[in-house]
Amino acid sequence: MRELIKNANHRERIEDVMLFIGLIGPFAAMPQLYKIFISHDGYAHGVSFVTWLIYAFLAAFWSIYGLVFGKRALFLSNMLTSIIDFIIVGRLFWIGCFL
Repeated sequence: MRELIKNANHRERIEDVMLFIGLIGPFAAMPQLYKIFISHDGYAHGVSFVTWLIYAFLAAFWSIYGLVFGKRALFLSNMLTSIIDFIIVGRLFWIGCFL
């Protein structure tokens, strides 16, 4: 296994696969986006503002880490995640569900 990882071509393929997987991950938040944007505002009261705010900042910090250390998959997946999370946070704040 170590020989496989040391090979530059294999490392590049692993990076590409992880980039793909990392870009799929943020779509796990789509049910929450639907709940607070499409459904009646009353349904958003079951969504935690503080939790999504923490998620957003953690993803933002991980994206900065990925950028600084040249980890493309880490940067892009967490940047997309933080954008989606901050959209959720903004909507929750807008409709008054921030406590």
